[in-house]
Amino acid sequence: MIYLFLFILLSCLHFLFFSFFVDPGTNAVIFAANFLFAFNGVKVYRRESLNKFILYLFGYLLLFVFVFLLSKANLLFAIFVILFSAIFNIAYLLPYLIILIFSVVFATPYWMQIFILFSVFYLFANSIYKKTYSKFFVLMFSIGFIFILLLIFPILYIFLQVTPQSLLLAFKNNEFQQALLNSLVTSGISTLIILIFGVPFAYVMARKNFAGRGFLDNLINLPILIPQTVVGISLLVVLGPKSPIGEFMFKNCRLAVANGYLGIICAQIFVSSPFLIRSAITAFENIDQRLEDASRTLGASEFSTFMRISLPLAASGIFSGCILALARALSEVGSLMVIAYHPMTAPIYIYDQFIQYGLNEIQPMAVLLVISCLWAFIGLHWLRHQLIRKG
Repeated sequence: MIYLFLFILLSCLHFLFFSFFVDPGTNAVIFAANFLFAFNGVKVYRRESLNKFILYLFGYLLLFVFVFLLSKANLLFAIFVILFSAIFNIAYLLPYLIILIFSVVFATPYWMQIFILFSVFYLFANSIYKKTYSKFFVLMFSIGFIFILLLIFPILYIFLQVTPQSLLLAFKNNEFQQALLNSLVTSGISTLIILIFGVPFAYVMARKNFAGRGFLDNLINLPILIPQTVVGISLLVVLGPKSPIGEFMFKNCRLAVANGYLGIICAQIFVSSPFLIRSAITAFENIDQRLEDASRTLGASEFSTFMRISLPLAASGIFSGCILALARALSEVGSLMVIAYHPMTAPIYIYDQFIQYGLNEIQPMAVLLVISCLWAFIGLHWLRHQLIRKG
């Protein structure tokens, strides 16, 4: 009997508030949504507290004001009413619905990006609160997440702007494939060279205190401080075709630094070496030196101690430095535009296409480059964990 009375009452209210504003089809959908809301509202009133029932009604009021009246999104209003009434009692899903409604109403052009990012924020913030029960840590996390939001939003936005078809078409571009291969190969070689020469240097810096050590320690960070274009100009002056070194290498070895693979590798080594060397120094400093002293006391040579004790214990930190150096080498643009525009690496090729054809042409290529870098990053981290587990 109560449901019949509710149906009659709802029909009258619906006629007064909705029938004059929407077309018949939308009117029927909204009526069905309102009826479902009222039907579930009776259950909430019977089974839950009065405060929860008031909250249930207040949620409908907010939807009516912001979605139906202000945004004039009639069908969205019906959909949100149905979703709200269906999951009102599901505590872990309701916040995500609130985030979705907020995103659609107040950030319409970017609603999907905002929904994803704020959902991730809520997931982590809720996890932190359940672990610590500290509002202070949640507040600190919220402040820091603003910075993360600024970092991730542009990448997420461009990802959602391209279609699978455009990605496939860009991937079939032979010039882009060659540029991507150039980036991967040269950055891998650059990282390997830094690893071979940088790790022994880092070990000495971490273990010995000698005259001029502070100067060398600051010198390691020099490539980070120098603008990329200045790096390219400096390398071109020293290794260019008109320089003594460049002229000697071309005449005797047939190696051209400028506009060649060697120029790409030199520039990548220059800009990415601080990341690997600094990580290696920190890794060696974190090793208890008494382990090395014990090895030497037992008769092992310095080389044997380094290879069997120091290097394995520092491998995790060194590998992290390799990942950072590889990532930095992959992303290098400024110095390569000066010393080695050709053969093109992937970032240079994307920039070149942007200059010629505009933004729409290069978006799929930019997404493919990001995907390639992410897979390389994930693969290297997986390899790092495998080596640590076996070690």
